[in-house]
Amino acid sequence: MNGRTTVRMTTVAELANVSQSSVSKVLNGRPGLSAELRQRVMDAVAATGYQWHRRVPRHGPVEVVFGSVSSALNAPLLRGFSAVLRAAGRPLTVSHADGAPDWLEHVLAHRPAGAVCVLSPVPPDVRRRLAEARLPTVVLDTIGDAPPEMNAVGATQWRGGTLAAQHLTALGHRRIALITGPLDLVCCRARFGGYLSALREADIRPDRTLIRSVRFQAEPARRAAHTLLDNCRTPTSFVTGNDLQALGVIEACAERGLRVPEDVSVVGFDDIDAARSSAPALTTVRQPFEEMAAESIRVLGAVSDDPSLAPVRLDMSVDLVVRKSTGPAAGRDD
Repeated sequence: MNGRTTVRMTTVAELANVSQSSVSKVLNGRPGLSAELRQRVMDAVAATGYQWHRRVPRHGPVEVVFGSVSSALNAPLLRGFSAVLRAAGRPLTVSHADGAPDWLEHVLAHRPAGAVCVLSPVPPDVRRRLAEARLPTVVLDTIGDAPPEMNAVGATQWRGGTLAAQHLTALGHRRIALITGPLDLVCCRARFGGYLSALREADIRPDRTLIRSVRFQAEPARRAAHTLLDNCRTPTSFVTGNDLQALGVIEACAERGLRVPEDVSVVGFDDIDAARSSAPALTTVRQPFEEMAAESIRVLGAVSDDPSLAPVRLDMSVDLVVRKSTGPAAGRDD
């Protein structure tokens, strides 16, 4: 360090009433320091205008943090991460945030060159610590809830809801039920908007009695499907919030002796591995998870090379994959 930088770090240390070593540890994201000490140092940095550069290995490992160890999305995402990093000769390390309150301290202790967080929402304290550590970070955002100040790679959720409903209206369906995920999630509201847009385009008046919001799991969707099939205006088709919900709907239809797609059509969302092997194979809106993972590594490289580019927001296009769970509306559908 030159003399000017040393003096300014000394000023930060004096103002925060800590050692220069503690200042360095805070600024480089080292673990083992209290939240109160970190806050004092960051307040002193803000007061003095001190500038620093986090020392990271230029081509070091990338840490991927999954919010859930059991998510069906993890497998395709890992394929995407591995393909790009393997080609670049860079190592990949994986962490899980669920059930591990100190996961971020472990990540920072690894001293990665950057991190990709498959984590939505990103808690405020995590955002603050990542900013303090100046660790280049990208959020791989599958639910549209990435903070605006963070780099993020997501997908065109509105388009997905539109494609799913348009596919069914084109097949002659008019009583199109929607089983969506929780509507406090941005992605669910966007897909709901796309669904409504497609219905309006087809001159179909939305029917509130054909709409349910449940958790992104098969069993709640199975129960919701039974309720909707008891409706006096029985739906001939379903748009669902993810593939697990779609599989729950197919199970409910089987329990009632209804055939998919001869009696009821079902569209999923995501295109997880199980969508291809279900019976019948699931028509679904494909989120390009492998490509999203690969692109998040490229964005990470770009903002690592030039931090002035941040924040970057990239939404990748979704597509409809037509398989065996959808077909023409049976009989008169009005």
